[in-house]
Amino acid sequence: MSPAVRRGDGPRVLMMSSNGTGMGHLTRLLAYARHLPGVVPGVQTSFLSLSTAAPMVRTLGYDTEYLPSTGATGMRSAEWSRFFAQRLHDVLERVRPDVVVFDGTHPYRGIDAAVATFPSTRWIWSRRGMWKPGLNTDQLEKTDWFARVIEPGDLAAPADAGATAALDDPRVARVGPVTLVDRSDLLDAAAARRHLGLPAEGRLALLSLGAGNINDTSDAVGAVSTALRERGIGVCVTQPAIAQRAVDAPDVHVVRDFPIARCFAAFDLAFVAGGYNSFHESLRLGLPSAFVPNTATNLDDQGRRTDWASHRGWAVDLPEVTPATAVDAVERLLADGAALASSAMSADPGNGTPAAASVIAEVLREVRGG
Repeated sequence: MSPAVRRGDGPRVLMMSSNGTGMGHLTRLLAYARHLPGVVPGVQTSFLSLSTAAPMVRTLGYDTEYLPSTGATGMRSAEWSRFFAQRLHDVLERVRPDVVVFDGTHPYRGIDAAVATFPSTRWIWSRRGMWKPGLNTDQLEKTDWFARVIEPGDLAAPADAGATAALDDPRVARVGPVTLVDRSDLLDAAAARRHLGLPAEGRLALLSLGAGNINDTSDAVGAVSTALRERGIGVCVTQPAIAQRAVDAPDVHVVRDFPIARCFAAFDLAFVAGGYNSFHESLRLGLPSAFVPNTATNLDDQGRRTDWASHRGWAVDLPEVTPATAVDAVERLLADGAALASSAMSADPGNGTPAAASVIAEVLREVRGG
């Protein structure tokens, strides 16, 4: 089949995420996919992901293909680039999407070749802001590969000092903060606890900070866990390995559900990372939170993001976790958490996902002439 030949069936969108071990990029794409049928009846959405979390998407009913990243394959960069370009070509040849939506901050070499080889397919770059100042500026030149750019909004945008913050480009559509879960999706507290298999009574805290040792107070996870448990608050962790270290600890629970945000009402407070998704889910959905920014990220300026939330009175910022600062954060959330969460929800401009889906629909109409 020639690359210029198109099938006669309905509109097709391929969601493509960059690498990683978590669900960040995929979650935004899932949000778009969820809203697309409302603006594009009959749309067929599939996924191509470099994330090891790709199998999760398949369980949600989407055709999903995993394309291993350079780190997952162990290939050298040049070898992987050839591998990536060929795999991408094969997927586009088979799926024949009208539009590809790429979510990531570093569009891979090989996308440009695909754009040239499949001229009937338009590309959209889903590109969150809040980059660390002075970094990744060379990637902005790749905007020319894309028909449009969707920039998911950041509640901390006034603090954004990165390369995308001051861009004035008509190709960029800035939308509100994007979350997969909206307030209307939330289970009530009792239903959420039943769904997660948690105790019906007592205070519970969500602890989602990545890896750590719950028994080591020099570790962020351990310091926070100790502060919570000393106050009779059950600890709910999203990493099974953390709970396995808590031998004979009935107040430590593993919660495994996706998206966990729909069960936020199960928790009285939370300690979460400062990445885009956890930050916006917590604030938009009213979860009293302390944010622990990861300042070692390559690009995401989590420190500025979480500092802004504290400055605005939306959450507790915990840039340095020690036994003492963890205790202070727990006490602050117990005293003021509800008021902080209410303030954050009052500042919420609404979910930007419907607007993002409308941008995708607009490009689809341009492609299909409808």
